[in-house]
Amino acid sequence: MFRKSFFLFMTLMVTMIYSISLAGDFIIGLKAFKKQDYATAYEEFISLANTGDIRAQTYIGMMHFNGLSVTRNFEIAAKWYGQAAEKGHPHAQFHLGWMYDNGKGLEKNENLAFRWLESAALQGHPRAQNNLGAMYFRGEGVEKDILLAQMWYMISASKGMVEAIENMNGLKGSLSSKQMSVVKEMVKKCLTSNYSDC
Repeated sequence: MFRKSFFLFMTLMVTMIYSISLAGDFIIGLKAFKKQDYATAYEEFISLANTGDIRAQTYIGMMHFNGLSVTRNFEIAAKWYGQAAEKGHPHAQFHLGWMYDNGKGLEKNENLAFRWLESAALQGHPRAQNNLGAMYFRGEGVEKDILLAQMWYMISASKGMVEAIENMNGLKGSLSSKQMSVVKEMVKKCLTSNYSDC
C-alpha cells in the first residue's frame, strides 16, 4: 500500500514539475517574442508546439505566416494553425478561417472558412466576428443573411473593431428601422447567452 501511494505521489510530483517547466518555457518564449527576439521565441515555442501546446502551436503558425525568424511559409503556418484550431484555440481558428477564405497556404474553401470563423466568433474573437459578418453579407460559405451580417458587425464593433464599425455603418442604411430593432434583439440574445444562442 505504501509503495503504491509513494509511486502515485512521485508520479504527480513529476507531472507537476513538468507542467511548471512547460509553462515557464512558454513565458520565456512569449517574453522573447514581445522583445522581437524571434529566434529565441521560436526555439521555446517549437518544443512546446510539438508536445501539443495550442498556444505555442498558434505562435509557431503566426511566425511561419509572417516570416518571423523563419522563412515565410503559408502551408506550414496552416499546419500549425490547424492543429491548434482543432483543439479550440480561437486565434488559430480565425487565422485558419482567413487562410481558407483567401486561399493562402490552403485551397480556397468558403465552407471551411465559414466553419473556422464561426468557431472563433462564438468564442468572442472580434476579427472573426467581423469576417463572419462579411461572409453572411456576401453569402459565402453560408446563405446570405444581412440581419446576421449586421448582428456580427455590431458585436465586433462593440469591441472596437474599426473595420466592423465601417461595415456596420455601411449596412445600416440598407436596413429598415424594424430590421434594426430585430438585429438589436439578436445582438442582445447572442451576448447575454455568451454566444450560445446566436
